[in-house]
Amino acid sequence: MNSINNMKKHQNYVEKMETSKTKTELAKELGINIPKDGYWGDIPSRVCGTVGGAIGGNMVKSAIEQYEKNLVEKTKK
Repeated sequence: MNSINNMKKHQNYVEKMETSKTKTELAKELGINIPKDGYWGDIPSRVCGTVGGAIGGNMVKSAIEQYEKNLVEKTKK
């Protein structure tokens, strides 16, 4: 039963991550209270990692894919 709940939570998280454009938007969708003063130092690292890790990882992945495409195009010329 617990693994089914974990799968549902993961799927929900993935769906929200895919539709979010920014870390702030993802945090709002996950129900994380965004500090009004912009200081995240009092927010637990687990929470910050949930938001930043997901978006940041995808940003790095996209940057690498774009670099590889550009590299292939340059070698074709």
